[in-house]
Amino acid sequence: MDEEILRVHEPIHFSEATAHVEFHAHRPCASSSFGNSDEIRIAVQNQDLYVLPSYSSLHITGRLTKADGTSVVAKSELVNNGIYFPFEEMRYELNGVEIDRCKNVGLTSVMKGYGRLTPRQKHSLENAEWFDVKDTGEQTNADGYFDVNIPLKLLLGFCEDYNKIVVNAKHELGLTQSNTDHNAIIQSELEDYKMTLSKVEWLTPYVRASD
Repeated sequence: MDEEILRVHEPIHFSEATAHVEFHAHRPCASSSFGNSDEIRIAVQNQDLYVLPSYSSLHITGRLTKADGTSVVAKSELVNNGIYFPFEEMRYELNGVEIDRCKNVGLTSVMKGYGRLTPRQKHSLENAEWFDVKDTGEQTNADGYFDVNIPLKLLLGFCEDYNKIVVNAKHELGLTQSNTDHNAIIQSELEDYKMTLSKVEWLTPYVRASD
């Protein structure tokens, strides 16, 4: 018989390895709309999940058009990192308690990114349409459509600093849209543009530990 079964004084070792991670998309509440000055609230209601906020992200799609609704001529008429600017404020709540808030989301995230992101991190943010000071990338296609996935760690300090799972808690994200799109769009004397959001969803990872 194996002598291991007789070593009763040895400590018990538990595996803490991650066995599986799934990303789920959470949509805004039915009452939410995507107009200027509107509030968007997205909640993770199931409290039996192991949620990893530091790897969650915002998936945003929309279109940049002229004021009359016709297509733009150029592939991008947005300021650098302009897709970050539609939101005036962002709030993160756990069990109804606000734990983080960001004002002027576009300006704050851009200043933070310019000062802290490494070249490798900036390169990994291509899907978030992140551009450095000297970059002039295209943020929309020829018809003005954009589709971005922005990591919340770029927008909120809580998601950047707390790299652990949160268990048995209700998560809620509140977004207040700006009252104007002018901060995000390059306006000319001849043309006026507007930004319309068609989808805003919160992609959150659910973690399952190994047995």
